[in-house]
Amino acid sequence: MLRSRRFAWVVLAIALMLRVGVVLIAFANEQSFNGDSIYYMRIARQPIDALGNADLTSSGPLYPLFLVPFFNLIPDTAPLAQVTAARLAQAAIDTATVWLVYAIARDLFGEWVGRVALVAQALDVRYMFVAGIVATETLFIALFAWFMLLYLRAAAGEKSGPYRAAGAVLGLAVLTRPVPLLFPVLLGVHAWFQRGKRRQALHGVAWLVGMMLLTITPWVVRTALVTGELIPIADTAFSQFWANSRDDGREIGGALYEEAVRDEIGTESVGTTTGDDYVAAGLNNVLGAPLKWLGRIALDTLRAYAQPYGTVPLIGPTGTSVRGTLRDVLAGQATIGDLLAIPGLGRRGLMYLLHFWGLLFGVAGLVIAVREVGWRVFPLPAWIVYATGVQAALLIEARYLFPVMFAFTILAARASLSAWQAVFRPPKALSLDEGPA
Repeated sequence: MLRSRRFAWVVLAIALMLRVGVVLIAFANEQSFNGDSIYYMRIARQPIDALGNADLTSSGPLYPLFLVPFFNLIPDTAPLAQVTAARLAQAAIDTATVWLVYAIARDLFGEWVGRVALVAQALDVRYMFVAGIVATETLFIALFAWFMLLYLRAAAGEKSGPYRAAGAVLGLAVLTRPVPLLFPVLLGVHAWFQRGKRRQALHGVAWLVGMMLLTITPWVVRTALVTGELIPIADTAFSQFWANSRDDGREIGGALYEEAVRDEIGTESVGTTTGDDYVAAGLNNVLGAPLKWLGRIALDTLRAYAQPYGTVPLIGPTGTSVRGTLRDVLAGQATIGDLLAIPGLGRRGLMYLLHFWGLLFGVAGLVIAVREVGWRVFPLPAWIVYATGVQAALLIEARYLFPVMFAFTILAARASLSAWQAVFRPPKALSLDEGPA
């Protein structure tokens, strides 16, 4: 046990140093990198004003509140210090995610699988660079992984207290990004099929839902009072659903978006369009050609899974596609030199490698996990399927799928250990592999 803890601490220290190094070297400027970052920083600089009006309705409140100390305690005359402090905090939070992934994998499959997941998560280049972006991903993933650990331990135990803690943490995750708001429905399915303790599990999930609602209700009430609408945390889902119901939803923006709203929905402007207006117009489009819509979002989902988040350059020159250049090389339209000249090719190649290792070995790991721990593993694939389905109905892209990748990593770690055992040594030689906890 002592040796296991020492190993974990060493890997966590390496993970933190790598993330801090990436922040200090690759993100040594105050560049915001995307419009969302500018929005979050603006809210963080004036949180009281934002809380009192309708300005803060397109996102949950937790991430802007997380940024408040960095953009208020550090003077505006030092913008680089403000952004760097936020990024370093995110590096620490992402290191916590490394431990959470290790703990989940260890609880489900034993120490050796936990170690594989720990090392994989610690060295995953995608997370290192995403931690440098002022955006919700790092905080949301950490909170949701924490919730997943608490829930799995609650489901394996005999008390309701852990369910309540899991519900409170899930509420915080929802206040960061509202995607998992309805995920407890699937947890109810998980509880229903708990052998020998269905009643206790359902009671626990009820406590979980109650604590989640208790955590998010003040914000929902605040938003209803400010806007006059009942908005489940953020209103962007409504407009994204409508945009995704249109063939040109990914292309329209700015003046074209305003024009599309006036022409199709009939309101004067985006500012006067309610969530009900967007949903009604979106449903009308979907029901008008349901098979076409399903085919398009299925293709968009496959494209999103084929593009690891972070390989589209987050830093440095943009516009050069690794996949596109590789296709050109294979077609004889580009040279190997063109491929090697792509900015950040090394880290982007590592991102592709880790991404597809997670996907392919994750599927194999799920098959092994079902045989090994049965129904206990259900929350991990349930989260993957649920989040993918929710995002597919909206404007799906690689960064929206990134929060499911930690679940793939855990499952891939299980398959990787099985592959190692099959090739190099018999399972009994691994003395630390204690099996499922």
